[in-house]
Amino acid sequence: MASERGRINGITEGVIWKQLLIFFFPIMLGTFFQQLYNTVDTVVVGRFVGTTALAAVGSTGSVNFLVVGFCAGVCGGFAIPAAQQFGAGDEKEEDGGARGDDVERALEKRI
Repeated sequence: MASERGRINGITEGVIWKQLLIFFFPIMLGTFFQQLYNTVDTVVVGRFVGTTALAAVGSTGSVNFLVVGFCAGVCGGFAIPAAQQFGAGDEKEEDGGARGDDVERALEKRI
């Protein structure tokens, strides 16, 4: 694990603006492609299927946002114990994966 830790790009080390750009661009690129997908989906459904189908696609946007937001929240909750173990240098627990109490703590912190 020590050799793997040497390959990790520490965002808190080095020139801060370079580290922020390395962190920022993948997120921006992913968001751009999500928006592009939604736009193309709306155009294709509106032109080729009709207005009723376009209304159905639009009405499911809130449900989609709810599911994606819930999954992002749960993933963020799971990241808390892993980040704490990583920061403490606890490699033994870090490699163990999610345990039952980690899941419970993650859900409690998100609720």
